[in-house]
Amino acid sequence: MAPEPDVWAMADLVTPFAVRTAATLRVADVVRDGPVPLDQIAKRCDAEPDPLGRVLRFLTRRGVFVESEPDVFGPNEASRQLQSDDPSDMRGWLDLDGAVGRADLAFVELIEQVRGHHPAYHAAFGRSFWEDLAHSPQLSDSFDDSMESKSSSLAPQVADALDWDRFRTVADIGGGKGVLLGELLHRHPDLQGMLVDLERPVSRAAEHLDSRGVADRAQVITGNFFDPLPAGADAYVLCDVLGDWEDQDAIRILRRCAEAAGDNGSVLIIELLPGAAEEFTEMDLRMMIYVGGRMRDVERTERIASAAGLFIAAVTRIEGGYGIMECLPDR
Repeated sequence: MAPEPDVWAMADLVTPFAVRTAATLRVADVVRDGPVPLDQIAKRCDAEPDPLGRVLRFLTRRGVFVESEPDVFGPNEASRQLQSDDPSDMRGWLDLDGAVGRADLAFVELIEQVRGHHPAYHAAFGRSFWEDLAHSPQLSDSFDDSMESKSSSLAPQVADALDWDRFRTVADIGGGKGVLLGELLHRHPDLQGMLVDLERPVSRAAEHLDSRGVADRAQVITGNFFDPLPAGADAYVLCDVLGDWEDQDAIRILRRCAEAAGDNGSVLIIELLPGAAEEFTEMDLRMMIYVGGRMRDVERTERIASAAGLFIAAVTRIEGGYGIMECLPDR
């Protein structure tokens, strides 16, 4: 029998905010090579020694950092996960000055959204998540970096999961700087590609695709997936896109892809599916709070695909709980 959950521990806000404060201030980077006196840590982190010391003493009692002598703090295995060069990019996801860390603060308004009073993010910050990114290059860049980190781990699995050589041209819709498209073109030398996204995300695409050696086979197009999309591809890919939107907007995006794909093309939806229930339900809450979106199982995805004139012909599961749902015209 599974142990009873510790509800009080689950409700704790002190620990997560202390961890996020240390992550935002990059304390783990400062002490990575060994113990450092508190006043030096505070100076390098642009923080006040007394409150910072109280945070670090609390964290040492929770197993993050060590206090080798009074007011001298050093690294341990837990704190190394918060270093900027850790492969998990945990620090970036927890950074309260970044787009995702800031968005997590909107959870204080969860109760009001559940009561139907107002969207949580707008209540917390006075504008929507997307408006926030548009007003702040720092937030926009941090969001792009987080999505790039996520795509970098997912892209090789997607490239291995399907027979991409059956397509001549693949269009990555909302694909940022082209991490997924670059991986597909790199692994499949006969494949051509299109990348469609807003001006800021695609501004770094040419450099990235060139670094993968595939720029000569990729067309970079500035566009909005709510507007007509360029025709001519055999497959239109939406990777981690539809979860950002409620059903009606997701249907609009799918219709644009279906229009561009025509009678003979495919629309490939790549999203987290509810195989890993805890991760799926957590992400569902995050999408609701951040952007008013939602995660969908295959059945709900089938419903919005049908409303856009498509049907799901095949589902391919990949590691990490993701699935690739291949949609064809429902004629």
